[in-house]
Amino acid sequence: MSSVCQLFYVSSATTPVDSVVIQHVLQVARRNNRQLDITGCLLYSGRYFAQVLEGRKEQVQPLARRIASDPRHRNVRILLENHRTDRQYGGWTMGYLHDSELEDSLEGLLLEGGEPTAIADVIDRMKPDTVMGPLA
Repeated sequence: MSSVCQLFYVSSATTPVDSVVIQHVLQVARRNNRQLDITGCLLYSGRYFAQVLEGRKEQVQPLARRIASDPRHRNVRILLENHRTDRQYGGWTMGYLHDSELEDSLEGLLLEGGEPTAIADVIDRMKPDTVMGPLA
């Protein structure tokens, strides 16, 4: 079985992002991720973004660099890059979660880097719901 690269980052929005912009981002990401065999989830709190990307390392790392250059956010901080035997977001070409309750947690991760448990808590909040199933 091949290894899956999982990357997690947080960033701050340069300006507030409305649902039309988010839907466009998700539409493009889902189309491109399907072709690249990348899965994951995007979180937006109103001021901060967090995202998990999963796939082959040679696909995930260049994608993360392209995402980091997007002018809709700044201060991109990669907090986790590990290798797994399985995907946690396998059913999602790009899931989405809007959760303003995570704003303080995301700010802390962005400014301080966060303890591994704080990182894991946010990632856990982003995981697919086994009852709801895949979002896209």
